[in-house]
Amino acid sequence: MKLELTPVPDFPLVVPGDDLAGFILSACRKANIAIQDGDIFVMAQKIVSKAEGRLFNLNDVTVSEQAVDLAQKTGKDARIVELVLRESRQ
Repeated sequence: MKLELTPVPDFPLVVPGDDLAGFILSACRKANIAIQDGDIFVMAQKIVSKAEGRLFNLNDVTVSEQAVDLAQKTGKDARIVELVLRESRQ
């Protein structure tokens, strides 16, 4: 089995509502990168979150008591902890 990593150049900046699959196909075509069965694409979660419109202004986040408690224990920003809690199941 062979592992080959190929960066996709000139990938555009992503904004909420963008079609990531379309971006990948377009960028690969422009770079003459042939996509084959079994290829796996790896993207940063930040790009996926941006395309899904999952952006938050930290100044607008209302912090729960649980987030404040966890933030104090971990030394993290309570607003970020609050967002993590909202996205967590456990």
